[in-house]
Amino acid sequence: MKLKTRSKPKVPRQKNPGYFDEVVRLVKAHKSFLITTHVNPDGDGLGAQSALYLALRKLGKKVQVVNHDHLPKRFEYLAFTPHYKVSDQIPPHEVCFVLDAGDFTRIRENVRREEFATLVNIDHHYSNNRFGDYNLVLPEAAATGEIVYELIKALKVKIDKGMAEGVYTSIVTDTGRFRYPNTTPHIFRLAAELEEAGAEIYKVSEHIFGDITKEAMELTRLALASIQTSNGGDIGSMTLNRGDFLRSGASDDDTENLINLVRNLDTVKIAFFLKEREDGQIKLSLRSKNGVNVAHVAKIFGGGGHAYAAGALLSGPMDKALKSVLSACQAALK
Repeated sequence: MKLKTRSKPKVPRQKNPGYFDEVVRLVKAHKSFLITTHVNPDGDGLGAQSALYLALRKLGKKVQVVNHDHLPKRFEYLAFTPHYKVSDQIPPHEVCFVLDAGDFTRIRENVRREEFATLVNIDHHYSNNRFGDYNLVLPEAAATGEIVYELIKALKVKIDKGMAEGVYTSIVTDTGRFRYPNTTPHIFRLAAELEEAGAEIYKVSEHIFGDITKEAMELTRLALASIQTSNGGDIGSMTLNRGDFLRSGASDDDTENLINLVRNLDTVKIAFFLKEREDGQIKLSLRSKNGVNVAHVAKIFGGGGHAYAAGALLSGPMDKALKSVLSACQAALK
């Protein structure tokens, strides 16, 4: 039986204008803030971080941005870049915002709750387990940046160019350049508002999707050569091992959009990408079309995500992981 996507409920903020009130009061009552996101940060988490950082600074707050992993080069245009820090040492703070993490453990391995003060969990994953002291979790939002945008407005901070480009980064990446099913009329209106607020959307898209190094191009060549189709063309797969990274000279950052090369195949309903990490574990990325819910596939391997975009972490070797994921995808299409 084919797995169907969940219908989208109406957006709570439209029915409940006071949805953000508790967090607004929390922000007003404190002076020191920390903002973090998940490991291997993507455009949604980083864009949301940048926008929220600027908003809190505009309110006169002390704000620190600390992540487990470095800032990918293609996102260095974001306004918070000079203040971005990479560390597993949590600095003193009164309130911590955790953005775009479906689970607390996504911050890093062996993270402990006692390292943090008050936690505000802002996210849009259906699988989010509400780990925060305060939870702004709206699965119907297209991106975490969309929720941060609403919070900034609730804080009565005027959106400037830097904030607008941060939020735009979130929505353009998590909607797959306005191609995924989470692209709604509301999202198009929001994009227009962000452009009117000063976001240079052409330049943002060029930074994220346009610039590519020769090393990244070589890695793309190797990735394309690995593509296989199965199940009569319904399933497409791509693999990269550590040797591919060494031969090309590319980095993990250069793999961000490769999964879409598989998804774009006309017959493919489920696309998956397996990437070997330095520790030997295999990172799984899943994308879908035609109503197949790949979050259920990811859950089999201890992961999660959205109906149309999900992921998980598997143990190696690559051939074993490939066989297991292919079997799970075939079951999802029955």
